[in-house]
Order: sequence, then C-alpha cells, then structure tokens
Amino acid sequence: MDSAFNTAGALSWHELTTNNTEEAMGFYGEIFGWKFRTVKMPHGQYHIIENQGASIGGITDNLIPALPSHWTGYITVNDVDLVAINAKKLGGEVVFGPENIPQVGRFCWIKDPQGALIAAISYAKS
Repeated sequence: MDSAFNTAGALSWHELTTNNTEEAMGFYGEIFGWKFRTVKMPHGQYHIIENQGASIGGITDNLIPALPSHWTGYITVNDVDLVAINAKKLGGEVVFGPENIPQVGRFCWIKDPQGALIAAISYAKS
C-alpha cells in the first residue's frame, strides 16, 4: 500500500495553528500520547507531531492572532499550481501560496465556495 505522502487525493498531514503551542502540545500529548519534535522554520518554530514514531502533522504559531486556533488537513496532489488554478475556476479562493517549503515540497491553502479551508501539497521527491 502506498503512503499518503505519495498518493494523490489522500489526507497526508494535519496541522494545528494555535495561539499557544505549548498548551496545545501538553493537551494533545496527554490525551493521544503524541510526542513532538521541534524544527526551525522561516516563520519560527514548528512542532512535528510524532505518533508511534511516525510524523503525522504539526503544530505552529498562529500568525494572525485574531483567528481562532484551527486544524487544517493537507491533501496530497500531483501539481499544487494546477489545484490553485482549478480552485479559482470552480469558485474557490486561494488564501495562501502556492509556496515552497524547503526540503518538504510545495503547498497552498484554498477556501471552497462555502468558506471551508483545506490545503493541497506536493511532496518533494527523495
């Protein structure tokens, strides 16, 4: 079975954007048994969620504190730029990106016509 990281259409990553990363890590670590590995990113620290040794998501600081904390799912796609173009054609909105994540891939956040957010990501080939 292929990994969600290389299967187009699969939910491959889940990310929490929060106003208090330490509190969030304490909460989710306690209830789910998650561990966290912190890495430095251009916008600050990023906390990778580890579940039984597998990286499954991340927790990051909210860069727009007026927004409430929220989870965003990342869907694996073959071409992020094409997804962004098609989202606009279908009445959606690109709210961030497409942008490269060094050593990870390329992503964008889109809003569907009803206002729900989701992210599309193409992972760098190893």
